[in-house]
Amino acid sequence: MKKRNSIKSILLLTIISFVGVACVDEIKFGNAFLEKAPGEDVNEDVIFSKKVYTDYLLWQCYEGLFTPFKNCYAGNGQFETLSDIMHSEEGWDSMGRFHYTGVLSASNANPGWLVARAAYITSGGMENMSNTAFRCIWTDIRDCCLLLDNVDRVPDMTDAEKARYKAEAKVIMASKYFDGIHNFGGLPIVDHALAADEVLEKPRSTIEETVTFVVRLLDEAIAEPELPWNISASELATWAGRVTKASALGIKAKLLNYVASPIFNSDTPYCVEEPQEAVNALQVWYGNYDVKRWEAVVDACEEFFRMNSANGNYYQLEEATTLDEAGYRAAFRKAYRARGNRESLLEVHDRVYMLEWDNQPGGFWHDGGIAPTLEWMEMFPWADGKNYDGQKYYNQRPAQKDIFEKRDPRLYESIVVQKRDYKHQIYGEDNPIQLWEGGEFLTSGGRYNCKPWGLPTYKFVLDLGDAIQGGKGTIDKEPFQTSYIRLAELYLIYAEALAETGNNVKALEQINKVRARVGLGKLEVMNPELSLTTNKENLIKEIMRERACELGFEYETRLHDMNRRVMEKDFKKHLHGIHIYRLDDDNDLVLEKWTKDSGNPFPTKFLYVPYDLNEGDATAVGYTIIKDGKESKIESPTGMTANPRFVWEHPERWSNKWLLVPLPPDEINKNYGLTQNPGWY
Repeated sequence: MKKRNSIKSILLLTIISFVGVACVDEIKFGNAFLEKAPGEDVNEDVIFSKKVYTDYLLWQCYEGLFTPFKNCYAGNGQFETLSDIMHSEEGWDSMGRFHYTGVLSASNANPGWLVARAAYITSGGMENMSNTAFRCIWTDIRDCCLLLDNVDRVPDMTDAEKARYKAEAKVIMASKYFDGIHNFGGLPIVDHALAADEVLEKPRSTIEETVTFVVRLLDEAIAEPELPWNISASELATWAGRVTKASALGIKAKLLNYVASPIFNSDTPYCVEEPQEAVNALQVWYGNYDVKRWEAVVDACEEFFRMNSANGNYYQLEEATTLDEAGYRAAFRKAYRARGNRESLLEVHDRVYMLEWDNQPGGFWHDGGIAPTLEWMEMFPWADGKNYDGQKYYNQRPAQKDIFEKRDPRLYESIVVQKRDYKHQIYGEDNPIQLWEGGEFLTSGGRYNCKPWGLPTYKFVLDLGDAIQGGKGTIDKEPFQTSYIRLAELYLIYAEALAETGNNVKALEQINKVRARVGLGKLEVMNPELSLTTNKENLIKEIMRERACELGFEYETRLHDMNRRVMEKDFKKHLHGIHIYRLDDDNDLVLEKWTKDSGNPFPTKFLYVPYDLNEGDATAVGYTIIKDGKESKIESPTGMTANPRFVWEHPERWSNKWLLVPLPPDEINKNYGLTQNPGWY
């Protein structure tokens, strides 16, 4: 919300003064839960004495909404680097170094550094940081409960305003429970703001009880007449990002889709390692498979579409104004990035700026600290909608086809690839991107270069000179929004649930709506060998691939998909980068930049050499070329540190226990009913 951003300074000066008092202090468990700090004068009576103070609390509730950039500290990794679409090249990145190496344990899984994907509780001092990255789920739930319990006594608010605030708080609270569910499973149910002398000693609820509670919150919000279906056009400039009925329905569908997935909805538990207390108590699975859980997802999606129709189909996919690559790219960018767009059901406005050290998406990614994998690049189809088969052109000298031309337009919005008309203006230049070894992006030093795996990040980083961002350099200073859920995802959720309930044909209709927005042909028509109208397994795989292309890097989507679908083989597989080499007319390597002023045409002959991220340059170093009857070898590419991906280097270390993360042992040892997730001690 723009207004929320405009009052940040007031919020930080005012609400932070409340931190540490009974009303908004850091949530703790056991005997220390919600203790009121001594000597504080501010209390709930003050907070709810005026609407303006209550507003501050509601904005703080909004601050708790998840974003992959606020809730992931750059120095400790991006959660998507635990999936198969991203790779961390930073030796000090704790995400990859803790996960899948044997280092992560229950005892170190919940420090303030969030190495375990989510904070169940906060560590000392972190809660007082102005950056809310270290807020735990219970802190935000506490804020929502506090508002729900007390807003009715605010004297200068109308009944309509109070009703709307309560509905908003319920939706935000539901989102935080959902954040917790997909990291921990079943949770204790907290339905009111506990008093300072009231100790939370509730056991974990079953996954079914937890989901039922969250759905009730959402249904109550949906039923509230004062909660609008959408933010009106006249209010978008002020209130874009505020919760609506559509937000509640979107979260409901997203939640039900998650818990209908195999991690919870199965005849066998996802992890059989000891301890099994949470398994036996049905806190990390339902205890059986039931297709009715998928039917509930279908119902939730259809409820959304009925209500959207009744409200003039306000929510629509952002469509291209011109049916060409530029138009398709612009439509996709608007959908995932533009504030207040008609596709966003709930967007989160982050205070993170593009090149700040603290949670910096810009410099950290463009410097090559975090970069896409070759596997993600290969998920994007050709421009006509046929699945990518460019692997057959690897290691050809020269390649018989440019693997980066005529691809899904979403590729060019997600990953920086070598492309003739793919320009950058970082230094005020207008040259095409040159990702080959020795090319323009592989210079040593400077902020804007990439290490030579060939594929820097584009999504959310973008081009500094892009006109959409108002010209060169403005992105450095511009906070941005990310989607918690948008309409394209709802279509894909609907498609997945339809496929799981035996309706492949209707599922394909939903997928093709998303694909058509970027000019791709119908999935089943362009890939007839997959028999998608009848083959459920293949269709589910294609839906997961489509989700990675459409939603990759949003809301940890790919990691969550791999977790919920229990994609063990994908967690174990080796991932790759790609080296690109420019060739001359004699098919020999040219290790130098090309410039538009050289008088030479843009190079067209390349050698594409994949390499295993486990082995660094091992598959590239020593690559033999022959010229004039003599053999020569490619030298090690410059700047490559080749930090391996641990899990793919040592697949024997994989355990399904990582699909959920451990709860803090200190809380479990208080014996008030928490049980540890399977496989963790």
